[in-house]
Amino acid sequence: MSLEDEIQDRLVADTESILQNNLDRVEKLFQLHRDGTVDISDEYRNLDPENRMLIYLIAQRFAKEGNIVDEDTVDSEFFYERVDRKERTIRDYLQNLREAGLATKEGRSYHRLVVENLPDALNRLEDAGNSNGDDG
Repeated sequence: MSLEDEIQDRLVADTESILQNNLDRVEKLFQLHRDGTVDISDEYRNLDPENRMLIYLIAQRFAKEGNIVDEDTVDSEFFYERVDRKERTIRDYLQNLREAGLATKEGRSYHRLVVENLPDALNRLEDAGNSNGDDG
């Protein structure tokens, strides 16, 4: 095996493995429907809008891997229609997710989950869910 092959095999993050290894954790966040609709689980519905947006990004990636949708990106317009905030605020939330290394921007308005950082995203959501539950 060449050095390049060994590096690819041992050091490069395998997107499919990351998704598969975190499937049990992700399953608690949402349910996917065959039409691509995402239902956020009761435990996470009251999270702040930025974290709910992160759930949608995660769901989109899993929907793509499950061959439910064609793209693994979410258009900003999707969030404008679903999150009760001003467009500027939604853009700020998306910027925060990008700065945290959890999302990337594709083109003018499409956003994608950074799969390599899925465990960090899940830690963030689980912590927020636990904090949310403690308050109410």
